[in-house]
Amino acid sequence: MKALASSFGAWRSIERNHGLKVPHGLVFSLAVVKALGEPHGLEMTAEEDDPKRKSDYDAILISVLDSRNMVPAVKHFKKWRIPFRRTERRPVGKYPLIWCGGQGVHNPRPLAPVFDLCVVGDAEDPLPELLRLWEQHGNSEGFLAAASTVPGVFVPDHHDPSETTIQQSVAQDIGVTLRNQIDVSHNKTRRVEIARGCRYKCTFCSLGWRTPMRENTGEQVVSEIRKSKKLVHLQAGDAESHSGIDYIRQALRAHGGFDQGWTGRLDSLFENPDQTIPGQKRYAFGVEGVSHRLRAAVGKGYLTDERLVDDTIRFFETLAPDKSGKPSAGRAAWHLIAGWPTEQRQETMDLIKVVQRIDEQWKGRPTKRLAIHWQPFQPLPGTPAQWCPAGKGAKKQAALFEWAIETSPWLYLTQQGGRTDPMCLTTTVLCRSDERGADLLEALDDRIVRPDEAAEIAGIGYGQLDPDAPLPWDFVRQWYGPETIRKAYDAMMRRLGMD
Repeated sequence: MKALASSFGAWRSIERNHGLKVPHGLVFSLAVVKALGEPHGLEMTAEEDDPKRKSDYDAILISVLDSRNMVPAVKHFKKWRIPFRRTERRPVGKYPLIWCGGQGVHNPRPLAPVFDLCVVGDAEDPLPELLRLWEQHGNSEGFLAAASTVPGVFVPDHHDPSETTIQQSVAQDIGVTLRNQIDVSHNKTRRVEIARGCRYKCTFCSLGWRTPMRENTGEQVVSEIRKSKKLVHLQAGDAESHSGIDYIRQALRAHGGFDQGWTGRLDSLFENPDQTIPGQKRYAFGVEGVSHRLRAAVGKGYLTDERLVDDTIRFFETLAPDKSGKPSAGRAAWHLIAGWPTEQRQETMDLIKVVQRIDEQWKGRPTKRLAIHWQPFQPLPGTPAQWCPAGKGAKKQAALFEWAIETSPWLYLTQQGGRTDPMCLTTTVLCRSDERGADLLEALDDRIVRPDEAAEIAGIGYGQLDPDAPLPWDFVRQWYGPETIRKAYDAMMRRLGMD
């Protein structure tokens, strides 16, 4: 099979969020698909290398990393000169088949009028069988009928969400990056996946709820590090919480390299004695809530204000100045979510005081970099927060923090914004919708669509949902059942004072 691979321009959004611009090929999830498929005859070309589909392809493989990446979908189909709607691509075989997957389609129904099939969950088990069936049937009705029998695969021509249950695919073997040289940036940094899933169950995050935590052993990872160049990216939701991270980091240091990845938790960073190599590591910490009350409610209770001060200072102390005395290249970023249910303006002001305490304790020492990354709260399908209303106010909170920047002379404090409030509300509608999500995508391609209009088009809102009412994605059975997710939701709402 010859396939074009697209993430609907996800790299551009990643670059905007992190202020980086590095030449890339396939996103990591598609690079994994390529490695899994090559032994079964799959040949993949990144859309960035053939944006106008000048070559003929049997299929277009789409990985949706996040609901916001669906927004430009229609534009990509226009570039490929392929009808957006599946029904307009019939008979089967007239156009390349559209295969879809990725964590952004835990609810696959918004794109169900578009794709021919969707892999729900991990690709390790379904993909080889799908490629075998394609080799047997080609682009045909017979292939789609056969594909509909593969566990973890949703085929809209053969599955009715009101009558069908799709069991999410969960791979027990996550060693694809150990057996293959996988890199996504043109500097050939090797990606080595050390864990998939997350042992922590923050109520807003899909990493801990879509699949169970699985690890490649420290010995397996170290064996590949020793075969690699010095540039290695330890791929995981939170590399620091891997059970063998001390051993892995020591081996990476002995190899003369360092981890090109990012981390996600401030507490687990200091649970191991092998600290970051000074000046060489970029760290992004998921602070998430502006107050300990909010953090405790959603699964970040370990992050008290005191610990936020102490551990950030401790992190700064691991970053030595360079030889000229200038601040090191190493930096910390706090990721913060605006608009949690029951959030109060005073809580943002209190977080400013936390930053000022850090600045005061750092007084007289070389300036350190701290970036604040703001995002409005978006409830994600498949998480305990899925019923919550979307949040607003990131821009206003960033404006309040301008005062912290002006009154913190010992920190090099910067701020970055993510999606706007209207975009957050609209993408919340999109990821919650049924097949009417495709109508919304076509409208978004044609004009500016306000959130209320988006809700009208998609038939679902961005506000609080009734936790006892059916959800469009109920037909997907994930690793953690609905009773477990509902129990976690109820506990979160009690902590927020909304029971």
